[in-house]
Amino acid sequence: MAAAGAPIGDLSIVDLREMRGEDLGYLLEQQNLEWRQRLYWDFAPTASIIRRFLDARNLHGYAVLERGRPVGYCYFIYEDGKALVGDLYLEKEFREPAWERWLLENTVKAAAVYPGVRRVEGQALGLSYELQDHALYARPVTVIPRLFMMRVGLDGIEDQIPGHTPDGLRFGHWDDSDIEPAAQLISGAYARHIDSLINDQYRTVAGARRFLVNTTQHTGCGVFLRRASVVARRGIFRSVAGVCLASRVDDSAGHVTQICVSPQHRSQGVGREMLRRTLTSLARQGCDVASLTVTASNKPAVTLYEKFGFTILRRFSAFIWERDGE
Repeated sequence: MAAAGAPIGDLSIVDLREMRGEDLGYLLEQQNLEWRQRLYWDFAPTASIIRRFLDARNLHGYAVLERGRPVGYCYFIYEDGKALVGDLYLEKEFREPAWERWLLENTVKAAAVYPGVRRVEGQALGLSYELQDHALYARPVTVIPRLFMMRVGLDGIEDQIPGHTPDGLRFGHWDDSDIEPAAQLISGAYARHIDSLINDQYRTVAGARRFLVNTTQHTGCGVFLRRASVVARRGIFRSVAGVCLASRVDDSAGHVTQICVSPQHRSQGVGREMLRRTLTSLARQGCDVASLTVTASNKPAVTLYEKFGFTILRRFSAFIWERDGE
């Protein structure tokens, strides 16, 4: 791993592979408390994975120490030529832009020179400052503003938002057999879309398939809720015209992990009806809060979510770095 930058005051930085799960135990507990209070999101499952990776000496990144005591960390995971920068967290008293920038820049630099890495990407939800476009190893780091939106109180969705079924479509719950047609839908719908710059899995059917498997079968973005996940199907062959996927991220909180409509079915109310059905189902399953993320420049999507009562809880940045020729 690339050498870390110089210490700042009483703070120093060490390779995460020198740490163990118990070393970051207090930090992870504090992070979970903050996420549950601010984002209605149970961070404990992710914290458990981080501990396991630390104990296996297989988590790359850095921990920040104050006179030997861990007060922050940032990590990345290598996956098929790509480094995914995960959480960045500092204790409240150390949460200053200079220290956050120091930790993030060291982690991204290490990720960029990790063997086999062609691309580095991340979404800096926890930063207290706004990232700006800059250069790293003579290649640009592109920053894209995003929004974390939330609606508190899901009762009455059916009364507030009347239902509408566009001609030729039927709406049903997610089934595992939907993965392949949904992957084709996503790769087509996101062609030349800014979100395919943020998440390169959207660019190909194979990548979209991996995204869907991770979303529906793993817990990185909550526990997948099949009955709250809606698929719009058309014709006798039941081809997929749209999907709206949802997970439970806390006892009474749901998260919309994906909403996508085929280009030929846009502006027909498909996304609106899928979201209405998803939020109604979340309420029936005991959720009182729903959240989602959206790229700030996607004005039609932001407007739709605002009509459903979502408000901006937090502004954050996605960032992407790619090697020359990518």
